[in-house]
Amino acid sequence: MSMPSSVLNTNIASIIAQRNLAGAQGSLAVSVERLSSGLRINRAKDDAAGMAVASVIQSQLKIASTAHRNINDAMSMMQTAEGALQEATSMLTRIKELATQGANDSMSKEQYYFLIQEMHQLMEELRNTASRTTFNGNNLLGTFSMDVDADDGKTITNISGTPGPGMGQNGPWQFLSGAGSGDFVKIDLVPIFASFQESMANTSDKGYGEGAIKVGALNALYTRIAFMTDPDTAPKTGTGYDYFSLKPKDWAEGMAKPEGFSNSTVPIASATDSTTEANSLSLNELVDEAILQINAHRSYFGAFYGRLEHNVANLAAQTENLTAALSRVQDTDYGAETSSLTRVQILQEAATAMLAQANAMPNVILGLLKQN
Repeated sequence: MSMPSSVLNTNIASIIAQRNLAGAQGSLAVSVERLSSGLRINRAKDDAAGMAVASVIQSQLKIASTAHRNINDAMSMMQTAEGALQEATSMLTRIKELATQGANDSMSKEQYYFLIQEMHQLMEELRNTASRTTFNGNNLLGTFSMDVDADDGKTITNISGTPGPGMGQNGPWQFLSGAGSGDFVKIDLVPIFASFQESMANTSDKGYGEGAIKVGALNALYTRIAFMTDPDTAPKTGTGYDYFSLKPKDWAEGMAKPEGFSNSTVPIASATDSTTEANSLSLNELVDEAILQINAHRSYFGAFYGRLEHNVANLAAQTENLTAALSRVQDTDYGAETSSLTRVQILQEAATAMLAQANAMPNVILGLLKQN
């Protein structure tokens, strides 16, 4: 760069020193910002392409984090439902114990009555358990509805399991488990007191209703025990074995069959999808079918719980890898940045010193003036 050897109005050396000092100060400010924030990209000008990549990764991380919470909520629902069903199994096991105890012709009518009353109360509690098992207002096991013959006020004509009215969303429940539109988990609600036909109507995944679960057994068991609590048809002394261990169709000729009983029972779905009338089962067998039904529900919820655990593990791994990718894009490399900071600090000091020298250069002109 050529310039006059001795000028006063324009100090080119000072201008050059000022420019370099400003550049050093700008670089120093960038290094200080990166080291204080921990981010290599603080604004678009730092790395426009890197900022775009970081924004996409951050969005994916937010979605994965929210989906993780969704799946944790789903797992909590499954745990709540499965815990209630576990207690239901305990109650049915107690009913089976009582049914075995009742198959004893040495007992008195009063002793039979005590056994049946306990069974009845356990079935009522099972009904209440279904209605009260909720999660954030969502009924998980459905509710129990029963129609009674208008003429005698006692004969049960129909039992059905329905979603609880006014209990929030009653299934199917869907949980978004990722960013994709099809990335979701769907869990059906089949009330535990549902009949086979109701389960088929209320379940989108027909595997739940056709082969994976025996439905209607609880309805039939409730009907059987309700019939036995009627003083007119309750077991008499010496007839307990017939009521507790024989199938209703095999009861002794001298015993009156429950009027309309066969019409009030609900078909039980078997593994071959055929139907079996409850009157072809003894009380113990009917309890076994009910326990199987409860266990099938538990298995259904348990299978989803296992699936959700894998979903959570996958989301955790995805979050870990996305976080690492985001770090590589936007985080400050402190080793490299501190080296840069040291370099620009030295440049700043050197530029400051040179600016002072450049500002002093016009003093040479004073020497020329003094000689004149």
